[in-house]
Amino acid sequence: MSSVTYKTLEARRFGVVNQPVNINNNSTVTNVTADGENLNISFVFSSSYEPNIGIVRIEGELSLKETKDVVSKVVSSWKESQYKNIPSEIAEKIHNSILSNCIVEASILAREISLPVPLPAPSINMGNKAGAQSVIDTQHYIR
Repeated sequence: MSSVTYKTLEARRFGVVNQPVNINNNSTVTNVTADGENLNISFVFSSSYEPNIGIVRIEGELSLKETKDVVSKVVSSWKESQYKNIPSEIAEKIHNSILSNCIVEASILAREISLPVPLPAPSINMGNKAGAQSVIDTQHYIR
């Protein structure tokens, strides 16, 4: 079970859309802490537009209920990697939760300032990597 709390919502339009636009969605974990069986993950999500016509940026916190072993492993890995990596088996779940929650909010914000909505929603597949970076760039796509 997970829950998301938004701390900052920002949408800026720098120009008009009169050509195809490349949209890049990015999810970055900025901090990981534990509270019993809950992982608390601070994050930044952004949708950037190329050419540089705008940006949507969301800061928030994701709370995931996990077993104590998983929570301990994730927090240990985060600290041991100098606050850069989390285990891939949970990184995929974390980034997909961030993306699935933020893409809806980013779409609403983009629509409000006349930017193309950042859809379709990307998903993350970490494969069998031993560790995963805390920054995930999804595929670019043109709208």
